[in-house]
Amino acid sequence: MFTKSIIVSLGLCAVLSAQNFDTFLQEALQTSPYLKANALEIERAKSQASLIQRYKNPTLSLEASEFSPDVGKNKAGYRGALTQPIRLWGIGDDREKLGEATQNRAKSLVTLQRAEFVKTLALLYIKYVRQDAYVELAQEALGIAQNIAKISKERYEAGTIARVKYLQAKVDALSAKNRLDAKKADKFSSYYTLLAFAGQKEEVTLESDYRFVLAKKNNLEDSAQLNFMKSTQTKLEKEAALNSHKIEWMNVYAEYEKEPQQSIARVGINIPLAVFNTKKEEKRIAQLQAKQSKYFIQNQKTVLSYKLTQLQKELQILNGVIHSTQELYVSQKELLLMYEDGYKIANIKLIELQNIKNQMIQTKEKEINLQNKINSDIVLYNYATGEYNE
Repeated sequence: MFTKSIIVSLGLCAVLSAQNFDTFLQEALQTSPYLKANALEIERAKSQASLIQRYKNPTLSLEASEFSPDVGKNKAGYRGALTQPIRLWGIGDDREKLGEATQNRAKSLVTLQRAEFVKTLALLYIKYVRQDAYVELAQEALGIAQNIAKISKERYEAGTIARVKYLQAKVDALSAKNRLDAKKADKFSSYYTLLAFAGQKEEVTLESDYRFVLAKKNNLEDSAQLNFMKSTQTKLEKEAALNSHKIEWMNVYAEYEKEPQQSIARVGINIPLAVFNTKKEEKRIAQLQAKQSKYFIQNQKTVLSYKLTQLQKELQILNGVIHSTQELYVSQKELLLMYEDGYKIANIKLIELQNIKNQMIQTKEKEINLQNKINSDIVLYNYATGEYNE
């Protein structure tokens, strides 16, 4: 799923070695309370499926009677009746299918929640990596600014530049230090946000550079979103099929009655008459919901299809742009060193040196943002194609 590229120690806690993203992800998948709670949905759906298919309990009626004739002694009698609701033909099969659809929907929901968890965790990690790169860049910018300030001080003391130039370089170095502190704060914020979402109880040191690998599949057959929507549609269809039965139950009863002069045994059925309540509305509602779900699936399939195309083309362009940006950065860094040497011997003005420094920093920041965009696009592409389902 993910391939390691460069190991960079975080230094946030006393851990001997940095943890790669694969290990961090697997631990999160095993320990996350959020995922554990979601997994219970399958057990709940299993119980609900049993509830849907469950038979109604029988009813036992017992009566005692006392007969008082006009002449003679009182005599006792009794009556016992047993009633059992029985499903009509075809109801059991429809209830079983609805139970299966309920369980399948729960499984697809848990899969979707897992995929979304991996996607979100990966995006939070990518954000952390970007903030870490910003800190490194800010440290590099501070080092350059301090070096320029040092040269400016030496030239000021030698009398080759005015004091205002030295102060300008000194202020620039102080500003660089301020930016570094701000970037460190952003890094800590993204780090702890990542740990909180992962459900980590202890701080860990993370490798701060990873190359995310694009999934080889280019279709939506395994899309967790679409599969969940399809399972929801199936469940609604099964509900409509069950509601198409106007009557689901009838009562079969057996009765025995003992009177002083006779004994009576009865067997019969009670059949509800679907006169006022034909479940027409329930059936229609379920059918409309299933039809709505069908259109939603068609729409989402179109949206995701275009999204995959967009991400593929975007990644092709971004890979070319980042390559040229990296080349530009190397050239600007080489030029900066030449400008620094020229500034030492007064061949280059301070403003020219600072301009090339700022350009180099901007180029590196652009490279960081491009890499962040590439990694984010890969994660979104993999999520859409079902790479994070299992």
